[in-house]
Amino acid sequence: MLKSKYSVDLIKQMAECDANYIRLLKLVPQLAIYRDITLSRPVKSDKESASATRPLKRVPGSQNENLVGLKVEFAISETLESNDPVTVRIEVLESFRYTNTLKIVQKPEIKKLLTNPVMVVRIYHDASSAEVISTQGHKVSQARYLAKNPKMYYADEKMRVNAFLGEWLTHCLKVGRSTQAPEELLRM
Repeated sequence: MLKSKYSVDLIKQMAECDANYIRLLKLVPQLAIYRDITLSRPVKSDKESASATRPLKRVPGSQNENLVGLKVEFAISETLESNDPVTVRIEVLESFRYTNTLKIVQKPEIKKLLTNPVMVVRIYHDASSAEVISTQGHKVSQARYLAKNPKMYYADEKMRVNAFLGEWLTHCLKVGRSTQAPEELLRM
């Protein structure tokens, strides 16, 4: 059996995921509601904690408002040949008591040169961490892959995609501008 020489640096990997969590909270401040709920809840028994996997009930304007469908978009570059700005859209796909699942997409498609990044990211509010669970439609689930594998992943694929997410989010924080009109932001 082939062995990989790569060994997982768990401290570095968790630090990257924790930093990505902070970056996402800055880009999508509405997610802070879940962090506040998580930090303010007392420790519960096993029977009570089983209910934590159920989706939150939507109560508009309340502390536990469900953000499924929320979309935040940032322009990160001026226009291309098509006169469309390059944007990054973050959409909330799922909301549970302690986790959210986000889809992050860059538009418009630049098929001539490369494929645009598309990532699905899971946020863990109780652990204050965010990790990539899928990129370009490929599930990234193992912390380490063998040197030779059928999908040709790097041995440290999970670390690389989480590091790329960190660079991408940092770029959005540095140069991104909201594409929403100021009136829309005030209504949120």
